[in-house]
Amino acid sequence: MRLHLLASSAALICLPTLAAAAMLKPYSAITSPIVRLSDIFGDLGSVPDRDLGRAPAPGERILVAAPQLAAIARDFNVDWRPATGTEHAVIERRRDSLPGSVILDALRQALEAAGAPSGSDISTPDVQPIAIPVGSKPIPEVSQCNYEPAGGRFTALVSVTPPDMPTIQMRISGTVIALARATVPTHHLARGAVLAAADIRIVLVRLSLLHGHAAVQTDNIIGMVLKHDVASGQPLTPLDVARPDLVQRGSLVRMTLRSDGIALAAEGIAKEGGAEGDKIHVENPTSHAIVEAEIIGPDAVRVEPRRAGITLVAAQ
Repeated sequence: MRLHLLASSAALICLPTLAAAAMLKPYSAITSPIVRLSDIFGDLGSVPDRDLGRAPAPGERILVAAPQLAAIARDFNVDWRPATGTEHAVIERRRDSLPGSVILDALRQALEAAGAPSGSDISTPDVQPIAIPVGSKPIPEVSQCNYEPAGGRFTALVSVTPPDMPTIQMRISGTVIALARATVPTHHLARGAVLAAADIRIVLVRLSLLHGHAAVQTDNIIGMVLKHDVASGQPLTPLDVARPDLVQRGSLVRMTLRSDGIALAAEGIAKEGGAEGDKIHVENPTSHAIVEAEIIGPDAVRVEPRRAGITLVAAQ
């Protein structure tokens, strides 16, 4: 047995070396716009690689059946033959996607050039991403842009021409929605809450959500009080906030009166509550006279001489 094995080994060594047959690739994912011989067969050996034809569109695939595979192998001297007749090769072209947001940005710029408000939002049926060749960055072009300011309606033709592909055109229609910067709560706030910087942020909202009112500015709202509960993200308008009361009805207030360098001070009883700058009525507890005063601070009011019916004369 040992001699037999050796003899057999010697015989194998003396055999001539045969070239390996090409191997069929059942599936290939390519990025090129051209299908090559090496996309279908591996181990071509000395057979040069060749262009076979156009690749499918990005994201699409083709199936090459056994008869066509055999014809390709024969035409290009590839050492491969179908064994069962059911062999096939699938060639898929990889793709990138042009996001719908890129298309909408181009459309928004064209609409602004046509008179739409700057920074507006666009309401339109979903714009689907477009399959494009890997690594390409085509720029959408907008033409035939028609904008109606009265209703905000628009129509436009968007064209995208990826490399090695025919131009893709989309007719898009929709509505331009005006946006505005607004202050919104970062979380639910209850009636009477005093607003702090951490409670609010600035966002873009649809102008219609302000119901014709101006949005309050962040610098002017810190320290103000909510008149009612407000949900997170709800735009705040002057109707939603108020200045905090610095004087409560029935409380003792310090009244000051200044005129021609003379200052008087006295205590009074607030007949009304109010915030800084509000005019309220204050009663003198001694004379029971009621005067009009302006709130200038916590439990502090200022009385004008003419409002108090007093004439002050500076000392000579």
